[in-house]
Amino acid sequence: MPDHLDIRGYRGRSDLALLLAFASRSLAARFSLPSCWHPGDFIWLLKPDYDRPHRVRMWLSSRGVEGVMMFTGVDQVWVELLPDSEHLLPEIVERAERARLRSAEGAANLSLRVYERDARRIAALEQLGYLRGEPDHVWFRRDLAEPLPDFPVPAGFRIRDSVGVDPVLRAKAHRDAWNDLSQIGIPDARSGFTTEVYIGLRDAPVYDPSLDILVEAANGEFVASTICWADPVSRIGIFEPVGAHAKYRQRGLARFAMLEGMRRLKARGMAWAGVGTAHFNAPAIAAYGSFFPPLDSSRWWTKTLSPGS
Repeated sequence: MPDHLDIRGYRGRSDLALLLAFASRSLAARFSLPSCWHPGDFIWLLKPDYDRPHRVRMWLSSRGVEGVMMFTGVDQVWVELLPDSEHLLPEIVERAERARLRSAEGAANLSLRVYERDARRIAALEQLGYLRGEPDHVWFRRDLAEPLPDFPVPAGFRIRDSVGVDPVLRAKAHRDAWNDLSQIGIPDARSGFTTEVYIGLRDAPVYDPSLDILVEAANGEFVASTICWADPVSRIGIFEPVGAHAKYRQRGLARFAMLEGMRRLKARGMAWAGVGTAHFNAPAIAAYGSFFPPLDSSRWWTKTLSPGS
């Protein structure tokens, strides 16, 4: 049981190590349930401005971070706690509700992301007046002790990593994958992943260019990519993000990048590899499901807040 708590916001890069340590501890402590954040998730979500404050609040004790709350949208919140600090949930939710009402004019909704298998969290939110709402993500996890599928890379393509890669070309590879999401009904999607953003990510802790996997076409163009994130504490690796150039989709190229990533994660001592995607991303769900067992799905639990309630 934690002692006296210090409750404060994320102040900048000096707090990043606290968040990364919390993510590792929560992944390990909550296994086999998912956890909101892998260390790689924090690096990806906060990129590239690790030195500025973000809408992240931490509950700290002498042993480190016990819980984290992050607003990921105007009315959407992610919350994670170590299992023996789950009693802090009502206090954290109350703070989130107050923050939401301060930003609203009158009544407002607040939604918290919850994993469907997390019966304890669901019961606690029901007690706080939250109702089961819209679906969020679908999650997969593979045991790296199991043999990996042997899919040969198609002729004309090769797998490489991002060691020594030109930052301009690496950033472009990401934008090429995310600037056209026609396959899920978002043809005008636009990525803000500039060269400067990539350089900021590259200089962050946890990122390893040898785990940043690219598929290169015969003309030298990077046509698919994924970043693997390894966590030696939980021994769980994840993929975030995963994408392929719109012109090269339906060839399984991102899958080849992920398989290479899993080989490298296993070589680094990871026992598990995981990935997730939005509930409406049917192509990704089908692709991941072809070589990842399903782990869980997440859903928004929602409450309508009224001033003075």
